[in-house]
Amino acid sequence: METLFLINPGSGRKRDANETVEMIQKVYQEAERPVVTRLINFDLLDQMLEEAIASGAKHIFAVGGDGTVNAIGSRLVNKPVSFGIIPKGSGNGYARNLGYSINTRLAIKQSIDASPVLVDTGTFNEIPFLNVAGVGLDAEVAQAFSLRKRRGFLSYVQSSAERILAYKPQTYRMVIDGKEKEFNNILGVAVANGTQWGYDAKVSSGASLTDGVLDLLIVHQFPLIKVGLIVGKMFNGQFHDSKYVEFFQAKRIDIYREDEGYAQIDGEPFSAKEEIRIRIKEKNLSLLLPNTLTEKKIEQI
Repeated sequence: METLFLINPGSGRKRDANETVEMIQKVYQEAERPVVTRLINFDLLDQMLEEAIASGAKHIFAVGGDGTVNAIGSRLVNKPVSFGIIPKGSGNGYARNLGYSINTRLAIKQSIDASPVLVDTGTFNEIPFLNVAGVGLDAEVAQAFSLRKRRGFLSYVQSSAERILAYKPQTYRMVIDGKEKEFNNILGVAVANGTQWGYDAKVSSGASLTDGVLDLLIVHQFPLIKVGLIVGKMFNGQFHDSKYVEFFQAKRIDIYREDEGYAQIDGEPFSAKEEIRIRIKEKNLSLLLPNTLTEKKIEQI
């Protein structure tokens, strides 16, 4: 077994895993490349990955959304295997960052002859993350979005609007690479390894997966009349330049907030304590980049 595709049967609008399997098999057959496809049983995911690596798998692709990507990719940190992505979720932030098409067939074609590169990951209280982690408003939005029956961009916008209206700013004390600072009237804190949350909304357009630091963005309270301007900056890559955002780069970030509450890792919400430890882990994941990337784009990853 050289190339394995692990498919989340619950991902994608059509939720038709069999169709995805057939598509992968056809594309690889046309390319005269051997391939194995398996549906993910998340209760047995660790076992599935261990067996795949023991069987000689060199490339393992996650077929699903950001949660699936994190579940598989975080387990392949420091493993002798390369990790790739076929985006089948809603936001697909990490896959878009890497240049994978959100068209399933095109992404599968991009996976053939994909090139491995060692990239950084992060940890949030020892929990690995690949792309973006955060507390505050974006975590509350992730929680609200997770409860909606419908996925997609419109549902995400509705969740964001609801939480912006209800969320109360917080005070945070932080230690950023050893320097202590206090921040008041804060809507949220985002820690970015990759460039975007998803849907092409960029948290930090200059973030790099290979620079050995995390981008820290602290979002101050802003007037509701400015929401449209802030959203516009997210989509044109200027969010980190907003006067309502403080920007830092660091290897070690300690966050102390007033109360425990929601946090999010790669779009997946969960409850976290008041004290949070975030660290960069340098070049510990072999990541497969699409075969369509230019040398300039690869240098920017």
